[in-house]
Amino acid sequence: MSSAKIELNIYADDDSVIATFTTSRIRWGVVEDFIGLQEKLEGMSASDSARAMGQFLKLIFPDLTDDLLRRADVNDIKLCFMQLVSVVKNIEGAEEKNV
Repeated sequence: MSSAKIELNIYADDDSVIATFTTSRIRWGVVEDFIGLQEKLEGMSASDSARAMGQFLKLIFPDLTDDLLRRADVNDIKLCFMQLVSVVKNIEGAEEKNV
């Protein structure tokens, strides 16, 4: 897989970065969970989708807590998911309809 880093910053009230979660390895089980999540998101309410995406991010970054996640910027979270979509699409044999 790619050696690109997936990164999530956590911000203080003054917008300074108080923590950064980084990984350059995406485990196969996480890829399987991500594909499953993508399939489930279509039928979920917005609040359930947001909760599921947060739980998924905690699989990628095991030390990420609910309190820290609430301090992440929505654009940073979106970027994490876009990077994961890119990883999944680059897996040999992946079908775009699944990502």
